[in-house]
Amino acid sequence: MSIVDGLSPHEQLILAEIELELRHTEARLASRLSAFNARVGEDNPQRFASQVGNWEVAAVLGMVLLISALVTLFVLSC
Repeated sequence: MSIVDGLSPHEQLILAEIELELRHTEARLASRLSAFNARVGEDNPQRFASQVGNWEVAAVLGMVLLISALVTLFVLSC
């Protein structure tokens, strides 16, 4: 079941008109809408998850470790 299934026919028509107008005016948005619509049909549970690179995961992990170390040092110094 998709979000559109819960809309009235009039609301679906308005939504389709908005999407059509945006596709004509914004090429970048149009490509993102097409990619989104393609993912909606997939059964993969990760279909809407963003793609995160290894360096991004390492950066977040490094920040967590740094903050944890700083908090630990602060608590021990008090």
